[in-house]
Amino acid sequence: MDWTDSAYVATENSGQVAGFFCYSVNIADNIGFLKFVIVDKTKRGKGYGKEMLNLTLQFAFQITGTKAVQLNVFSENVLTKQCYEKVGFVERKIDKDVFAYKGELWSRCNMIIPKQSF
Repeated sequence: MDWTDSAYVATENSGQVAGFFCYSVNIADNIGFLKFVIVDKTKRGKGYGKEMLNLTLQFAFQITGTKAVQLNVFSENVLTKQCYEKVGFVERKIDKDVFAYKGELWSRCNMIIPKQSF
């Protein structure tokens, strides 16, 4: 597969870092993929994640021209999953018990948002 990879830093107007994300496009099927979306822990719950996602999706659909964007999130990460849902991502599938962390097995949820849903 041919992929493009890009990393971005999100900053406040003051220049202070609010978070970052990595975005790729699978050129073969023209679908974007958010590899990481990380919001500074002091800024969580203040709308930064939602704003980063909206700007990322604008970039994906308007600049890179993808037909959809997908991502993976741990099912146990309920607040983050809810943030993705608020922006318009929908669950495609769940892979059960794919990641071991501190003696627990976590599931991975694949989510997608088609261009026409944004």
